[in-house]
Amino acid sequence: MKLLSRWRAGDQAAANELFRRYADKLIGLAHRRLSTQLAARIDAQDVVQSVYCSFFVGARAGRFVLEQSGDLWRLLVAITLHKLRRQVERHTAVKRDVGAERPLHDPESLFGISYQALAREPLPEEAVALTDTLQEIMGGLDPVQRHMVELRLQGYSVGEIVLETQRSATTVRRVLERFRQKLGHDYLGDDACG
Repeated sequence: MKLLSRWRAGDQAAANELFRRYADKLIGLAHRRLSTQLAARIDAQDVVQSVYCSFFVGARAGRFVLEQSGDLWRLLVAITLHKLRRQVERHTAVKRDVGAERPLHDPESLFGISYQALAREPLPEEAVALTDTLQEIMGGLDPVQRHMVELRLQGYSVGEIVLETQRSATTVRRVLERFRQKLGHDYLGDDACG
C-alpha cells in the first residue's frame, strides 16, 4: 500500500490521509455497535483514535503485512472491534456495569438517601467538613483536572468541559468520576458503599 509506505518513510501527509480515508467509517462502525447506555460512556471517536495509535505503532514496528487491496480496511476494522469489545467488557464488568445505572429521577439512584435530606441546607459543621474535603481533593489534582472539576461544579456539561479543556470526553468523564469517588470515600467514609 503506497500510503503506508510513504508514512513509514516519514511522510506525515500520508498518515493524515490514512486517517481521513477511514476514520469516519470506523467511528460509524463503533457507534453502531454500542447500545445507548454504553454510548454514554464509550466515545466512538476515542476508540478510533486508539485504533489509529495502535495501528501506527504496529505499522512502524513492521507487525502488519498488507498485500491485497482491502487489507488495510480489514485490519482497521479488526482493531476497532477488538478495542470496542475491551471497552464494552470493561463497562459491563460488575463494578462498572452500565446496566446497573439508574436515572437521577429514579429513587433507587439515590442509594436510600431521601430527597428531603438532599434538599435541605447543610449544617455549618457539614459545610466546613465538605469545604475541607474539597480543598484536600482539589489539591491533589493537576491544573487541567482541577479546571475540569471546577467547571463541572459550576454546572458545565461534559461537552462544554471537553471544548474548554481540549481533552476527550472519555478523559473528562474519567477525571470527574475519580473526583466523585474520592469525594464519596472521603466525605461519606470508606464504608459508604457497603
